[in-house]
Amino acid sequence: MMTKLPKTDVVVIGLGWAGSIIANELADEGLEVIGIERGPWRDTARDFNIGTVTDELRYVMSEELMLRTRQNTCTMRNNPSQTALPMRT
Repeated sequence: MMTKLPKTDVVVIGLGWAGSIIANELADEGLEVIGIERGPWRDTARDFNIGTVTDELRYVMSEELMLRTRQNTCTMRNNPSQTALPMRT
Protein backbone atom coordinates (compact mmCIF):
# COMPACT_ATOMS: atom_id res chain seq x y z
CA MET A 1 0.00 0.00 0.00
CA MET A 2 1.12 3.56 -0.64
CA THR A 3 2.61 5.64 2.13
CA LYS A 4 0.99 9.07 2.41
CA LEU A 5 3.40 11.77 3.48
CA PRO A 6 2.53 15.24 4.81
CA LYS A 7 1.90 17.86 2.13
CA THR A 8 4.76 20.15 1.17
CA ASP A 9 5.16 23.07 -1.21
CA VAL A 10 7.90 21.65 -3.45
CA VAL A 11 9.50 18.25 -4.06
CA VAL A 12 12.90 18.31 -5.77
CA ILE A 13 13.82 14.99 -7.37
CA GLY A 14 17.57 14.57 -7.57
CA LEU A 15 19.81 16.65 -5.32
CA GLY A 16 22.79 16.93 -7.57
CA TRP A 17 24.39 20.26 -8.39
CA ALA A 18 21.31 21.93 -9.92
CA GLY A 19 18.70 20.28 -7.67
CA SER A 20 20.53 21.39 -4.53
CA ILE A 21 20.73 24.99 -5.71
CA ILE A 22 17.04 25.06 -6.65
CA ALA A 23 16.03 23.50 -3.31
CA ASN A 24 18.11 26.03 -1.39
CA GLU A 25 16.73 29.01 -3.34
CA LEU A 26 13.13 27.88 -2.84
CA ALA A 27 13.70 27.29 0.88
CA ASP A 28 15.24 30.77 1.17
CA GLU A 29 12.00 32.15 -0.31
CA GLY A 30 10.03 30.52 2.49
CA LEU A 31 8.72 27.42 0.73
CA GLU A 32 8.76 24.02 2.41
CA VAL A 33 11.06 21.85 0.29
CA ILE A 34 11.71 18.11 0.34
CA GLY A 35 14.51 16.54 -1.70
CA ILE A 36 14.37 12.95 -2.93
CA GLU A 37 17.51 11.10 -3.95
CA ARG A 38 17.78 7.51 -5.13
CA GLY A 39 20.46 5.16 -3.94
CA PRO A 40 22.49 4.74 -0.79
CA TRP A 41 23.71 7.62 1.37
CA ARG A 42 27.01 9.04 0.09
CA ASP A 43 29.36 10.68 2.55
CA THR A 44 31.34 13.34 0.69
CA ALA A 45 34.40 13.20 2.94
CA ARG A 46 34.64 9.41 2.79
CA ASP A 47 33.32 8.55 -0.69
CA PHE A 48 34.73 11.39 -2.77
CA ASN A 49 38.08 12.30 -1.28
CA ILE A 50 41.01 12.43 -3.68
CA GLY A 51 42.50 9.18 -2.37
CA THR A 52 39.49 7.02 -3.26
CA VAL A 53 38.13 8.80 -6.34
CA THR A 54 41.28 7.87 -8.25
CA ASP A 55 40.70 4.14 -7.56
CA GLU A 56 39.97 3.17 -11.18
CA LEU A 57 39.33 -0.51 -10.45
CA ARG A 58 36.75 0.30 -7.76
CA TYR A 59 34.85 3.08 -9.51
CA VAL A 60 35.32 2.50 -13.25
CA MET A 61 35.66 -1.26 -13.66
CA SER A 62 33.52 -2.41 -10.72
CA GLU A 63 31.06 0.52 -11.03
CA GLU A 64 31.05 1.07 -7.26
CA LEU A 65 29.01 4.30 -7.54
CA MET A 66 26.30 2.69 -9.71
CA LEU A 67 23.16 1.06 -8.36
CA ARG A 68 22.81 -2.69 -8.73
CA THR A 69 19.98 -3.95 -10.94
CA ARG A 70 17.87 -5.04 -7.98
CA GLN A 71 18.11 -1.49 -6.57
CA ASN A 72 17.47 0.15 -9.93
CA THR A 73 14.11 -1.51 -10.62
CA CYS A 74 11.02 0.58 -11.34
CA THR A 75 7.70 -0.70 -10.06
CA MET A 76 4.34 -0.44 -11.77
CA ARG A 77 0.71 -0.61 -10.69
CA ASN A 78 -2.50 0.58 -12.32
CA ASN A 79 -4.22 1.73 -9.13
CA PRO A 80 -3.35 2.14 -5.43
CA SER A 81 -4.98 -1.16 -4.41
CA GLN A 82 -2.62 -3.27 -6.53
CA THR A 83 0.78 -4.51 -5.41
CA ALA A 84 3.63 -2.65 -7.11
CA LEU A 85 5.56 -5.19 -9.20
CA PRO A 86 9.01 -4.83 -10.81
CA MET A 87 9.09 -3.66 -14.41
CA ARG A 88 12.31 -4.03 -16.36
CA THR A 89 12.90 -3.20 -19.98
